[in-house]
Amino acid sequence: MASTVRTILVTGSNQGIGLATVQHLGATKDTLVFMGSRKLTAALEARAKFASDIHASSSVVPVQLDITDAASIKNAHTFIVDYLKTNNLPGLDVLVNNAGVLDATFEPTYAVNVFGTAAVTAAIRPLLNNGGAILNISSTVGSLHRHTQRPPPRIHLAYSSSKAALNSLTLQWAIQEEENKSGIRVVAICPGFNATNMNGYTGTMKPEDGAKVIVEAALVKEGKSGVFFNKDGEIEW
Repeated sequence: MASTVRTILVTGSNQGIGLATVQHLGATKDTLVFMGSRKLTAALEARAKFASDIHASSSVVPVQLDITDAASIKNAHTFIVDYLKTNNLPGLDVLVNNAGVLDATFEPTYAVNVFGTAAVTAAIRPLLNNGGAILNISSTVGSLHRHTQRPPPRIHLAYSSSKAALNSLTLQWAIQEEENKSGIRVVAICPGFNATNMNGYTGTMKPEDGAKVIVEAALVKEGKSGVFFNKDGEIEW
C-alpha cells in the first residue's frame, strides 16, 4: 500500500453506527480500516455483505477486539502493529472509539463506555501518527448543559453519566495532546439518534446517515481539538 493511505481503527464496528462508518470509509479511496469487533466472526460476516463496495485501493481488515478484555486489547495491538509493518505503513491516523452500550445499570455501562474506552485509547495512542485524531463517539445526553435545559432529555442515569465521563476524558486528552504538541485532535461526536439495536431500532435516523459526521471527521487532516459536535455544529459540554 502507498504511504498516502489513511489508516483508521474503529471499535465496536460489526453493527449499527460502527458498521455504517466502516462501510463509508471502506468505499473511500486509499483507506485502510481496522474493523474492531468483540466477535471476529461477526465482523467477517458483516464485511462479506459490503465487500463489493470496498474501493479497489482500500482495505477493511477485521480484528478481534473486546475493549473490556486486557488480553484482547493486547492481541489487537500486536495484530495492528504487525499489519502496519508488513504493509510499510508508519502508524495509525485515526482511532474511532465507537464501542458503547446502553444498559440500565452502571457497572456494565461504565465497563465499556468509560473504562474500556480509556484502556483501548491508552494502548492504541502510541501507534497514532502526529497530526492524527481520536474520535470519541458520544451523545447529547452526555451534555451537562443539556440537562440544565427544560424540557430535559430523557433520563438514562448510567448511559448519560458515562457519556459525560467520556466527554471529560475527551477534553483532558485534548489538553495532553496540545501540551505534547503532537497535532493530534481529540473530539467528541454525537452521530444523532440512530435506529440501532442499542435502542431497539426506535431511532429517528438511519445509521448510514448518522455515520457521515464521523466519516468526515476521520478523513479530514486538520480541525479543532477539544470540541463536542454533531452534524449541525458544536454542542455545549
